[in-house]
Amino acid sequence: MSTSVRIANIVDELCRRQDQVLQELDSLDKQIEQVLKSLTKQPEPAVVPIPIPVHPQQKAA
Repeated sequence: MSTSVRIANIVDELCRRQDQVLQELDSLDKQIEQVLKSLTKQPEPAVVPIPIPVHPQQKAA
């Protein structure tokens, strides 16, 4: 195997690994974005009054 063929094989392997790393970085970037969105302060829900039934015996007390 000539030196130029070995160099070409090494370059091909490096390019393949670089592509894998870039894909992993993209995946991690998306995961980080999702986590950051989940940490963003959410608006408080509107306060909804809940009626509590009062029995006549309690009113007398």
